[in-house]
Amino acid sequence: MYAEDDLVEVLTNHKWSLCRAFDHEGLLYLNDGDREDAPEYSALKIDQVEGLMFSGREVGRIRPLGMDARKARQFVQEMRQGRWSMDRPLKVKAEPEWHHGCELCEFNED
Repeated sequence: MYAEDDLVEVLTNHKWSLCRAFDHEGLLYLNDGDREDAPEYSALKIDQVEGLMFSGREVGRIRPLGMDARKARQFVQEMRQGRWSMDRPLKVKAEPEWHHGCELCEFNED
């Protein structure tokens, strides 16, 4: 789990593989962008976990790369406080980082 300062730092100042996610205060910030140089994170509220599947709601979206850290922090705080910009049901299959391989990051475990 990331502290707020760390989350703001990794969202605004770094590029990550398209499948990367960050956990903060009960929300999962999942990179849902089309390109690594233009990340867009979906803020997900996880309601239920069953093995590798989780269901919940998409509650916000942010395109933070190059964004002022103050604005990114405001978004993170609003999400944590339940001041969501959307409430869209979803179901996602996730793989743990230690056993991950996908076409987005092109990492394949031997």
